[in-house]
Amino acid sequence: MMMRDYQSGSTRRITLGTKCGSYSLFVREQGVVNAPVILFLHGFPTSSLDWMHVLPLLGGHRAIAPDLLGFGRSDKPRIRYSYPLQANLITALLEQLEVERVRVVAHDYAVTLAQELLTQEAKGALPFRIDRVVYLNGGVYARLHRQRLIQRILRTPMLGPIIARRMTSASLRNSLNKLAGERDAWTEADANAQWREIAHADGLARLPQLLHYIGDRRRYGATWEAAMEAAASRSAFVWGPADPVSGAHMLAEVRKCMPEAEVFELDGLGHYPHWEEPGRCAAAIKQALG
Repeated sequence: MMMRDYQSGSTRRITLGTKCGSYSLFVREQGVVNAPVILFLHGFPTSSLDWMHVLPLLGGHRAIAPDLLGFGRSDKPRIRYSYPLQANLITALLEQLEVERVRVVAHDYAVTLAQELLTQEAKGALPFRIDRVVYLNGGVYARLHRQRLIQRILRTPMLGPIIARRMTSASLRNSLNKLAGERDAWTEADANAQWREIAHADGLARLPQLLHYIGDRRRYGATWEAAMEAAASRSAFVWGPADPVSGAHMLAEVRKCMPEAEVFELDGLGHYPHWEEPGRCAAAIKQALG
């Protein structure tokens, strides 16, 4: 599938203040301002570009899709990245956009960000209501996440930064297709566009730092998973079972631990169901949102 621009969408940079400083996020928006809001949160190592094929298929909503801090065209500071910081920025973003109720669609890296938002909500720390969360393939149960070899290498203090800077569009495409249900889900044009977003503003150098999520999940996973399970009645899972990282084995645990949650299993699809078959995935997301 060739890359294309968002239909009837817009982009802008928004500067947000937190206790840890001010940062600018690059935000894609689509739909009618006064329509129900859906917040789309992307995974590692990509950006909000991940959602470009899905958003035009979800009419009747206001879609907000930011590049998270350290990703895409958002700021990429040399800091210790954390989920609480990412959650604080998302909170500041929704406050600035005057959003009072939101439905969240989260993939990969961002499934834990959604869990952190639910954790903060349970403490009464959010100024908005999360009506529903739709999870797409990601490590919702940290102990079941199957780390890839390249992730282990990138996390190595000495070797990681060197390898990260040498990532090319071709190597990115190869890695992404290994996660897909179909080997050619990502074309050369797709990979080129995604690589440009990743590499923007010395972004390749940030990749090892953004892998903080693997260690963080191991340390704090029990708390995040508890918050997710407590919100089971307003949760849904749109899942590609052919994903070698967080596929059928992860979904089996979801079914066991969260019987109240809705599950939409997309046979034949892998780690990026919203990219591999956007139409099928969008239909499932729309149904999951209720």
